[in-house]
Amino acid sequence: MNNAAAPRATRAPCGVGKVAIIGEQQLMELGVSQQVSVQGGVLLGAKMLTTMAKPGRNDPCPCGSGNKYKKCCLAKEEAVAREQLAKAEARRIESAVAHRLHLREVRAAIAARLSGAEDADEDELTIASNAAAELVRAGKLDEAEQAARDLLVRFPDVHDGYDRLGMVYEARGDNRQAADCYRKVIAFIREHPDDYEPGFEDMFVKLVNRLDPPAAT
Repeated sequence: MNNAAAPRATRAPCGVGKVAIIGEQQLMELGVSQQVSVQGGVLLGAKMLTTMAKPGRNDPCPCGSGNKYKKCCLAKEEAVAREQLAKAEARRIESAVAHRLHLREVRAAIAARLSGAEDADEDELTIASNAAAELVRAGKLDEAEQAARDLLVRFPDVHDGYDRLGMVYEARGDNRQAADCYRKVIAFIREHPDDYEPGFEDMFVKLVNRLDPPAAT
């Protein structure tokens, strides 16, 4: 009795650009009597389809329909390509919009933070300036003088320090020193005209003329 083993399906080696056709039985069903290793293509029935390049418009359609590529799958594949491009463009636009929105939010946050810092400085100035004036009205002139000088150091960009120091000297009866302080207020106002309403300096001019009137000629 002959116990020869039945033929075994064999697998041809696969590599780049090569497709293996597996098993004699499969080949027999396709009407092929021996194993075939196809270089650069795929065997479907009796037709060879290239996998290396896109078919031309008038080439047979890769789907195996027998129709020309342009009358079969070309339009569908072009539609898929256009859809993919449209989705990619939509993602790009969405990303750009999100980036611009983020930048606007960052700028708004910075502006709000800067505005808050300015408001905080203004509040501190108001509190400190009013405190110095209250010390003058309370007759605590030494404390008021120190508070006025602190204003000059902490807030050199406003006139309040000279104004409050002039009030201290005026309360002490030192009119000439008071007038000198008010003159510095006037000079500051004239150096920063955009920060003041027209005529704001008039009050200080009147104080100077009253406290240190010009000599009669």
